[in-house]
Amino acid sequence: MKNLAATRGQRARQANPLAPHDALVLLVADHAAILGMFRDYERRRKTATTMEKGKLALRICHLLSMHAEIEQQVFYPAAERVLGKKGETLLVEARVEHDVMRDLVEKLERLPAKNVAFDPTVKVLGVHVARHFEQEESELFAKLRHSKLDLAGLGEQLAARQLEYGTASPSRKVFAEGRRVLGG
Repeated sequence: MKNLAATRGQRARQANPLAPHDALVLLVADHAAILGMFRDYERRRKTATTMEKGKLALRICHLLSMHAEIEQQVFYPAAERVLGKKGETLLVEARVEHDVMRDLVEKLERLPAKNVAFDPTVKVLGVHVARHFEQEESELFAKLRHSKLDLAGLGEQLAARQLEYGTASPSRKVFAEGRRVLGG
């Protein structure tokens, strides 16, 4: 997987350090963090215990789910309003990719980490995520950067939603999924 998101995120922060809540900078930083977690999983996959692999995968799934929810609820509707028909195909494709990723996340959350299919499922999810992020950044973000979208205002909304999701108490379902993945 390329480190495309990290490079673009660094350039974006260096180019405009006064825009910490620019929506695109925030999303690129999320992309970089998630891709970094996939790289970490791949590096540690052969030497990590089943418990460690399960924990890493659950962290990836949690962060990816939060990211997808925020995009679906806040970012994509705003992009749709600004781009109209010009962005329709890109946004439909992005939503379909989210559905594929959500299915893989749900599969991972039901799969014990000791299962022989666990590592390949994480890898396939990583490939889908990397491709989705690359397409989003190179096509959708490029169109939005040159649109009339209020990137600072949207960034504030995204940051607020991230904080809301990040501080929410986990449900019993989350604990049950964790026990199943970790083999308990």
